[in-house]
Amino acid sequence: MNSILVVGLVTVDLIYYLNKLPSKGIKYFSKEQIKSTGGNASNASIAISRLGGSVTFVSTLGNDFFGNYILKELKSENINTNHIIVKNNLNTSNSCVTVDSKGERQIVNYRSKNLDFEDNQFIKENNFNAYLTDGRLEKASIFILNEARRNNKPGILDAENPVSEKAVKIASHVAFSLQGLESFTNTSSVEKSLKIVKKLYNNFCCVTDGKNGVFFLEKNELVQIKPPKIKAIDTLAAGDVWHGAFTLAISLGTSLLNACKFANLAASKKCRNLGGIKGSPYKFKNEFI
Repeated sequence: MNSILVVGLVTVDLIYYLNKLPSKGIKYFSKEQIKSTGGNASNASIAISRLGGSVTFVSTLGNDFFGNYILKELKSENINTNHIIVKNNLNTSNSCVTVDSKGERQIVNYRSKNLDFEDNQFIKENNFNAYLTDGRLEKASIFILNEARRNNKPGILDAENPVSEKAVKIASHVAFSLQGLESFTNTSSVEKSLKIVKKLYNNFCCVTDGKNGVFFLEKNELVQIKPPKIKAIDTLAAGDVWHGAFTLAISLGTSLLNACKFANLAASKKCRNLGGIKGSPYKFKNEFI
């Protein structure tokens, strides 16, 4: 079983399901409410574990109700949490999430301070098949991407806005969100943006765009890999599932094309289920990995 290290943000998501997303300063009533772990990196860890990978997750938590809940949930997903940093003087990050009847979502996040770190002895002493970071803890992201380089293993960056240029420079694979790519290159053209990144950095770069799938350059030509057409009921955590599935595929030596197709399929399966990352798919038969 492949061993994957994931480093980055973890939160608790309080998810509320409404007919329409809030637009006024009035009271709204939720049809359903779900409590779940959240955060890009944490969600990706769960996706990898459910899809059959062996995951060690490193982040920073508070020694509080939300922190204890997160540890319990991650352990139940067979994720190695032994090296998560727990601080007594920290309030664990959390989010209020609203999801409408079409599966679109709004997120209000409280992110704790003092989450970042730039060194970790456990990570230095172990070699993983792949390394994934969401860039939310910038120093930690740069640290593990350098470790990936040192060990000659894939170092994948989930590049959401704001994007660290240092992290992009040293990652072997960069998967931008559309907003992250536009902000990073200061242009709204996907093709032009990808060409800018390709000219500056020697790595694989792609951009995910929800129902439009993923775009990347092949021989300087724009390629689009579309996901299956589905009726989405909850898009929360779909991008995180994409990054987890992509990282797992890359760690297994899968081609970039098939890794993107597998990630698209995994993310689309998640969108059919309510509950944010609770709707992430388990290992399934496919032709890509």
